[in-house]
Amino acid sequence: MAKARTTKKDTGKAPASPPTTQRSYRACLERFAPEALALPEREVEVCRADVRIAFANVKQGVQAVCSDPARVRKALPELPLDDVLALPDLGRALVFVSTRITAKPASAREIEAKLKIVAELREPMLLVAETLAKRGLLPKEVVAEIRAGTGKYDMASDGMALAHLYEEHAEALRGKHPFTREEFAALQEASEWLLDNLTPDGARRPVARQRGEAEMMRDRLWTLMVRRHVDLRKIGYYFHGDAFEEMTPKLQSRVARSTAQAEEEAEAEGAEEEIEEEGAEEEIEEEEADDEAEQPAEAASS
Repeated sequence: MAKARTTKKDTGKAPASPPTTQRSYRACLERFAPEALALPEREVEVCRADVRIAFANVKQGVQAVCSDPARVRKALPELPLDDVLALPDLGRALVFVSTRITAKPASAREIEAKLKIVAELREPMLLVAETLAKRGLLPKEVVAEIRAGTGKYDMASDGMALAHLYEEHAEALRGKHPFTREEFAALQEASEWLLDNLTPDGARRPVARQRGEAEMMRDRLWTLMVRRHVDLRKIGYYFHGDAFEEMTPKLQSRVARSTAQAEEEAEAEGAEEEIEEEGAEEEIEEEEADDEAEQPAEAASS
């Protein structure tokens, strides 16, 4: 890549950034986890940074210098632009897993509530899947393997497998089953949550182990971010010369804070809500139900 002159200015008018669909924090983690886990252990950097600031800064940088991807590709054809454009989603994954480190352990009530969702959907979906398999619309061996599972952890695995099975064969199964997208989404969400919070023998996952796994993944995602951020800064320098520090701030820079950055850091707080929101709502509902059940008993005793 030819080195840019420090006096070079970007005089072209870049079009507005194309509209993008923001992924959920969990979906972002699932997207980057395989690549993060593939990193050699010796190359992993320990994350001691404020990941919310890093998230805000990469998002600002991508918006500032990558609003016209075609222009960047033409100028820097050997640079992995797709990796750079994915930095905001990588930041969401990093924030999500970092929040898990301090998240409270799953309660027995939360586990039972999620198991109830999976149990209510698993059996009818599995029965229909078995019928569809007999008619050659689904692979018999896959359906049989799902049926063979037992126990809480297997039930969660079955839920994931069923959701993916119906999704994979959605076109062939169109109009041939009664289940809705909302039901598949509920099954997948509850199953994912259980797999995150249960051990293979069905016990509650120990807090120390949860935190250890989250810390390991945090460091690996951070390593990916550090590597990709280098390329983002190259783009900033190529198009903006000495002004690249302002356009693509360092990951932990607090100097050039803007209203947009503050908003982006606030957006990062959504990761905590995504982890805790459903569990908190369920606990409140259960406590209210307990209170209502106690009131008749108190009235009878008086």
